[in-house]
Amino acid sequence: MKNPLKEWDDKKLSLFHIKTMLVAGAGTFVDGYDLTVGSLVLTIIEESQGINLESASEILFLSVILGNILGAIIFGYLAKHGRKKFYGIDAMLMTIGAVMQAFAYTPILLSVVRFLLGIGIGADYVLSPLVNAEYANKKDRGKLMAISGGLMWNLGALLSVITVLVLSTFLPSDLLWRISLALGSLPALIVIYARRKFPETPRYLLYIKGDLKSLNKFYDIKLTETPQSHINWSILIIPLILASATWYLFDVSAYAGVFFGPNVIAKSIGVNGIIFELIVLTIFAIPGNVISAFFADRVGRKPLQTIGFLGMGVFIIAFAIIGSKLALPLYGIYSLMAQVGPGTIVGFWGVELFPTMIRSITSAITVMSGRLGVITTALLFPLIIQSYGVQSTLIVLGILSLIASALTLFLRETKDKSLDEFELLREKV
Repeated sequence: MKNPLKEWDDKKLSLFHIKTMLVAGAGTFVDGYDLTVGSLVLTIIEESQGINLESASEILFLSVILGNILGAIIFGYLAKHGRKKFYGIDAMLMTIGAVMQAFAYTPILLSVVRFLLGIGIGADYVLSPLVNAEYANKKDRGKLMAISGGLMWNLGALLSVITVLVLSTFLPSDLLWRISLALGSLPALIVIYARRKFPETPRYLLYIKGDLKSLNKFYDIKLTETPQSHINWSILIIPLILASATWYLFDVSAYAGVFFGPNVIAKSIGVNGIIFELIVLTIFAIPGNVISAFFADRVGRKPLQTIGFLGMGVFIIAFAIIGSKLALPLYGIYSLMAQVGPGTIVGFWGVELFPTMIRSITSAITVMSGRLGVITTALLFPLIIQSYGVQSTLIVLGILSLIASALTLFLRETKDKSLDEFELLREKV
């Protein structure tokens, strides 16, 4: 089909693109902060609330992830009725949920407010990459999504480490975990207003709303007719299954490190949990995100994710077997490969491979698959590690990464392709 938005796709990188990228990335930043800070104060909450590791994991992580799934379902559907209309409500939910954590004086209440926070984060997981991609130009879409996604997540995680490290020097334990968790509200609060100021995305205006007048007004794109999308699910179901499966497998492996790295894994190699997380993020994970952002539009999404998963599998197995003095660099390289590949790329597929009419739904489905992977980790990882030990558990996670690497080979490359190429799907793509 002829690309009706070719003029927008071919635009050079502008201040508008950078602003939309940063505003989209703020939600991912909050998620990285919140889930990582939860792992850092996990043992403090155990003592403060008089609960064991398994219960603390369910309160801090399972509640948030269940909220993620509900948020993805609700806002994945609502986004069919407008991206801009709901882009800001997600940040408001994150703000309220994060602040209320400071006043949760029972485990049940903490679970409830974490669930509310999770709804906002789940909504943002659907909306932010969706909106960012639909605003982006073709040439730079990969780097814009990479920076607002994986890089911003790890910058949020890094801030949580620094926050806990600083606050722990002068706050008592009970105040430390409350204030650390509540501070996640600040970046969400900042973007509520900013998100309301952006116009509706050009692809929503064209393919769903059919509002050519607004398309001309906001984007200076003059069209005389609205193209019609014809959705063929028989063509789309296999890519959707593959996209969902790779995100699921990544989150099973990656969140094991997020939840328990600063506690269980760091302890097993004799390193302080907060210092462990600081080293991994600054030396390995964040540089991995930068590498991925640089190469996403040059090398392509599929090679990066394939190599990333392969590296994850090889190095986490080596970490499990060798351990000892090489444990930290091996685990660090595992984290580097994760962020060069799936940690940055895995969220692209649900957005880039599908037509505008169903893009919010496919994005929601892949998000839910990833969240189910996190639930698998949160529920099973404490039990498996207690029954079989760290080494056996990590070997299993490595094998899952190798399987995900193989599955990625069957996904279609989206580098240098306009999103409009995926609109009128009548034939096999």
